[in-house]
Amino acid sequence: MIVLLAASSITLVALQASINAPREAFRTCLKEASSKASNEKVGAEGYEAYVRNACSSQLGSFKGAVVKFDMGNKMSRKASDDDANSMIADFVGSAVENYRYLVRGNEPATQTASAPAAAATPPPPTPAAAPQPPK
Repeated sequence: MIVLLAASSITLVALQASINAPREAFRTCLKEASSKASNEKVGAEGYEAYVRNACSSQLGSFKGAVVKFDMGNKMSRKASDDDANSMIADFVGSAVENYRYLVRGNEPATQTASAPAAAATPPPPTPAAAPQPPK
């Protein structure tokens, strides 16, 4: 019984390791693509397409590893594909949000000249400033 448990543990660790290398390669590629996109002045709206193109081989390897792992754990092909796509969407979505934050942090602060501060409505008068009735 103990031998079976040990063999199962070793198998699970080996299967998990088969996902870790492609996952780390994909994460590393996302980080490198973020730096390159920032240097190339890629806009936040075009970043997702940029990163999917730049990391397409790592994305494919990661997806294949997840599908293989899931199917080895008795998931259907469709469920495995959905799981892999969901993981990829999470990684890419997180990278996009991080990049948007990075891009906004590097933009110079701009003030609009069309809405000057003097045009703002004044606050309502305080009770001390209200006219007093005659005594």
